[in-house]
Amino acid sequence: MIDGDEELINLEKINILNSNSDVKTTANSDGIFSIKVNLNDELSFIGGGIEQRTLKITEAIFNKGFINIHLTVEVIELNEAKVFTLNKDMLKNIGKEKSFQEKMNDEMGIVTHNFKAKLNLKETETSVRRTIGQVGGLSAIGLFKTITGAHKKIKPLPKIQKSKQDQIDDLKRFYTENYFVEDLKIPKGKVTEFIDYCFTKYNFGKLLNENNYDEILNTIEEQAPKYLTKLKSEE
Repeated sequence: MIDGDEELINLEKINILNSNSDVKTTANSDGIFSIKVNLNDELSFIGGGIEQRTLKITEAIFNKGFINIHLTVEVIELNEAKVFTLNKDMLKNIGKEKSFQEKMNDEMGIVTHNFKAKLNLKETETSVRRTIGQVGGLSAIGLFKTITGAHKKIKPLPKIQKSKQDQIDDLKRFYTENYFVEDLKIPKGKVTEFIDYCFTKYNFGKLLNENNYDEILNTIEEQAPKYLTKLKSEE
């Protein structure tokens, strides 16, 4: 699964490598793959447009036989641009040989082959395309209007925050109730309470924002026996 995927990522071009055995494979168009692993092997996920991720095969993953992999869209930042002060007398900014826009293009390097090559590369990234769409393109006139206040300052889109209960329900569906009951031996009626217990004590909200599902899984496995002991003491 690709988190934050507003643009289509070609899942067939994601490579999966077992670093311990050098066995490798690729996913299909639905992101599904199969690869031979042993306990404590490490899988690396590499592909265009995603951040590389490494996953260690824990005993819980090995016994379960499958796992959902969350990958993150790679973010490429544009290089810092230099903005030059304009003369208050707009006529003085316009030369006889070149127009005002042509001069600004020259000063900012917009017309160079190097700039165009970098722009073509970064336009493939979702964040860059969103910015270009909002300001009406990277033309010098569009940039000038932004500097002089003709365009309103673009505000970042608000991030949708899920409630704690929604996040607990997501974790329950993600790891499956069968995993909690059969593998961790948590009573069926106590699964939600157990996740809530771990969520609050170990700041799962922060780990979810970081897509750190490995740390969440390790915490759940470590806390399950302690939680069961606590239940028995309350009987």
